[in-house]
Amino acid sequence: MAQAPHAYSTETHAADGAIREAVGLFVSAAALQETIRDLEGTSFPRQDISVMASETELQKVFGTGTVEPSLAMDNTETPREAPSRPEEQTIGMAALIGGGTYVGAMALALAAGAVTFPAIVGAAILGGVGGGAIGAALTKLLGEKYTHHIEEQLHKGGLLLWVRTPDAEKEELAVRIMEAHGGQHVHVHDIA
Repeated sequence: MAQAPHAYSTETHAADGAIREAVGLFVSAAALQETIRDLEGTSFPRQDISVMASETELQKVFGTGTVEPSLAMDNTETPREAPSRPEEQTIGMAALIGGGTYVGAMALALAAGAVTFPAIVGAAILGGVGGGAIGAALTKLLGEKYTHHIEEQLHKGGLLLWVRTPDAEKEELAVRIMEAHGGQHVHVHDIA
């Protein structure tokens, strides 16, 4: 039985092997993150939660890096990825800066051929500062690209969130959590 868009149904999984999932639209990145936290805090494993993929992946499917949510929401071809938590983004940025600092310090110390302890320390400090600056610049560029993608997608109409729902009870729970955080057009559908 086909389900109308934007309708909630507690029907169980289709006999043809289709997977059921809840999907919703969010007009705020903060609301999306809070929804993800609540979903993970209840009984939804992280691998069952996804958001739209990067601009590059969207470009491959839709020919553009941002997509009207109404075109992507129920489209099984929409590229998806696991959501990244803000704390994971912070760890990644710290690793880029720290890694750049370490590589820069070691590279300059080795390239300078420093043999005395003061020369090694001096070269390591200079190299570390340079490497750290490069890591910080990369972090800034990646952060700006991510922020730009989010802003562009919000401008197109919002951010999509999908949650696999193995049974009617989980469907109900996912829909309730998504709507509690301001999710719009929340509904359950089948995917191949």
